[in-house]
Amino acid sequence: MQVVRYHSDIGNHIVLVAKTGRKFISIIPMDSSGIRVRKVPLSEERYFKELDYPVKKAKKIFRQAAKNFGVTKTARQLLKG
Repeated sequence: MQVVRYHSDIGNHIVLVAKTGRKFISIIPMDSSGIRVRKVPLSEERYFKELDYPVKKAKKIFRQAAKNFGVTKTARQLLKG
């Protein structure tokens, strides 16, 4: 897992990259509509910029946000530990 800045068409987001597959990248964005896993095409990887931020600390912040905004089961499992 790594912490990246994702420059999407709707703005910049801090996301955790959970898994990279053959076609899609699973990301967990910090969003006020809830913490959930989203899949973006592999071609979107060019808009990622890796950040020098500890993953353990980022996971802790995402878990705190999940308490306020809600979280899906899959995202909760990925943020554990």
